[in-house]
Parts: sequence; C-alpha cells; structure tokens
Amino acid sequence: MTARIETGSTEPAQTEPTLIDDYLRDPDPRIRRAAVELVGQTLPPGAGDALAWALADEDAEVRATAAELLSLTRPRVGEDGLDALRLAAAGGRDALVRRAAADQLDSLAEAARTLYAQGLADGEPQVRAQAVLSLIVLRSADGVRDAADDPAREVRVAVAEGLARLGSADGLEHLLADHDPVVRLAALDAAASLGLPAVLVPRAALSLTHAGWQVRERAVRTLAASSAEQAVGHLARALRDPVVDVRRSAVRALEHWADRHPRALAALTEALSDSDPGVRTQARWSLSRTRGETRLRTA
Repeated sequence: MTARIETGSTEPAQTEPTLIDDYLRDPDPRIRRAAVELVGQTLPPGAGDALAWALADEDAEVRATAAELLSLTRPRVGEDGLDALRLAAAGGRDALVRRAAADQLDSLAEAARTLYAQGLADGEPQVRAQAVLSLIVLRSADGVRDAADDPAREVRVAVAEGLARLGSADGLEHLLADHDPVVRLAALDAAASLGLPAVLVPRAALSLTHAGWQVRERAVRTLAASSAEQAVGHLARALRDPVVDVRRSAVRALEHWADRHPRALAALTEALSDSDPGVRTQARWSLSRTRGETRLRTA
C-alpha cells in the first residue's frame, strides 16, 4: 500500500484522473499548465503526486504553477510524489522549483513530527509508530532518531528498522543497550545491515553478556558483519557461552577469517574440544574448509 501523509484538510474532489493525466502529458505546455491548475483547484486523488512531478516539467510556467499550488494547497503526497520532491529539491531545473520542493518536504516532516508529539501526549503508541514510519519514508533521520527514547517497544523497533533503511548509525548505539530484548534484537539486525560500523562494535559486544541467549546469538551474527580485527576477540569469548546455539554461531562466524587471522584459527581449534558434539563437528567442518581454501590460494 502506498503511504499517505496528511498535510491539509481540503477534501479531494471526485474527478477523472485518467483524463487529467492525459492533459498533464500533452505536448502543448499551455494545456499542461491548465491541467496543473485544475489539479490544484479540485485536488483529485493523487493530486500531490501529480503536482510534485510537474515540478520537472520542461516548461518554466508549468513548473512555477505547480510550485505555487503545492505551497498553497499542501496536498497529500504518496511515496511516488516524495521521490519527485526529493529529485526536485536536489536537482530541480531552477531555484524556485528546488525551494518549493524542499519547503514541501520540510512541511511533511514537520507534520509527521507533530503527529508523533500528539501521539505521545495522548499515549497512543500506534499513532507514534505511524508517525515514525512517515518520517522514514520522508528520509528524516533526525526525526526518526528523536523517537529512540519512546516508551513503547513497537515504536523503538520501528526506529531501529528505520535507521537501517536510512543508512544511519546515529541513534543505534542507544538502542543497542535497550532494556527490552525485542528492541535489542531489532537494533542488532539494523547494525548488521549497516556492516556494523566500528563505533557500534563495543555496544554489540555488550549483548554477548545479555541474559537472553537469543540476544547473545544475534550479537554473534552481528559481530560477524564487522572486521576480523574488531570481532575475533569477542567471538572467541562467545565460544565459552553456556548455550550451544550461541557457540555454533560463533564457530560459523570465525570460519570467515580463520584462513588469514591466527586468533580465529586458534579459537576454532580450541572449539574441537567443546563439550557439545555438534559444536565439535561444526568446528571440524570450518577448519576443513579453511584448509581447503588456503591450499587453493597457495597452489
């Protein structure tokens, strides 16, 4: 479903969108401008997207009309329209278009922040979660990070997932220390998807001591996304975890570096004496594959 962000109170009129679309693509710029004016006056479904894409029109008057109507009407904008606004703000044909697109994006982000604040005041976590999702679609990393302290688990999970989508490590450090294991798992997954930046390694490693073994196992997999220099020491310690699944994951993670990192090789060799036969078998397979790859490289 396409996300919609409400920024105005005007009810859209019921007009024929297919006919208007034809006019918006007409070769004659005068007809395209008239179509843009009609969209701005009647606000049919999809009006915000249509006006946003009109900012890229070849004709300066059509672009100026679309920019003016976006500012005046503040229509609903879907994800397709948001793409158009971001393109226009970053590389629009003229300053008027770039400014109008940027102003519209700022307005939408502010509307989402206001929605979040209202949900926080009213104690409505569903409203706040929806506001966070809107901020993610708007690519407002600052707004998403502001919700990292939300009292509701589902909102903090949405923040972690959103920061991963936005490619932002800022704010994840806080969530990696969250008291709720579900939030901690979401933050670990987000950090792994970002390649576990070095600044997050200490926080991820702290989860190796978490009371929940699922969190510890996820921390092992997250550390595997880091570099050998950052992760091998932590993973070697995870081989002493009381839960077999954690130790098996640590063996699999160490295998990636065993052929070129002596400490990883030593840790896998130590795992050959593990109390669990499954861990010992996993270690033997990892060492066998490591030796095979080493022979191929030196042949």
